[in-house]
Amino acid sequence: MLALMGCATGPAMASPILLDWSPQALLGATSGNAYSNINRGQHFAEVVSFAVNTLVDGMAIYSGIGYGGVGTLVDVAIWADDAGRPGALLGRFGSAIDLVDMDGASGGNVRKHAQFAGFTMAADVSYWIGMAGHSVELAQTAIRNANGGDGQMAQFTGRGSYQGQAGVGDMAFRLYGTPLGPQQHVAIPLPGTLPLFGLAGVGLLAARWRRSG
Repeated sequence: MLALMGCATGPAMASPILLDWSPQALLGATSGNAYSNINRGQHFAEVVSFAVNTLVDGMAIYSGIGYGGVGTLVDVAIWADDAGRPGALLGRFGSAIDLVDMDGASGGNVRKHAQFAGFTMAADVSYWIGMAGHSVELAQTAIRNANGGDGQMAQFTGRGSYQGQAGVGDMAFRLYGTPLGPQQHVAIPLPGTLPLFGLAGVGLLAARWRRSG
């Protein structure tokens, strides 16, 4: 059943880090900190899997400091995996940024953290997850040559229309929550070729990057 949750009423203590794909952890080069990332337009997701049932109740993405701040409304979306690509939308959780800092950041980006009601990911099942601005541009950092990455992130338009794999780098993010045991991460999306939009200044979709197939 699709989970639709309201916006968080205020910040709370963050859960422990489950998965760290921050710019510092990925050990790659930033390809951009301002890929357009807003729920009504372009937004992104990465695929994850844990070895045991795991409650995920927080997420942080990395992007340029000029896009969103504490109190900015966001949507955290989770999709089922369908043979290596995002499938059915399982949940869309409304929340708000409760923390902006430099933890895990590098190359001109910042961490933007939000907690949400929570979603239990079943053991050894792949899910796709992303966080975008609800009505304000949040932007997204991508990392090339990431340690353990595949150089791609899933691209969506509108409220979850999957477009393909954007080959500009891996999505820089963290997940927070409560595992029942050690974590196991899987992030091997299928390759694809599609246009990718970026930001220039404050204008949406002002620049374009295209990956050659």
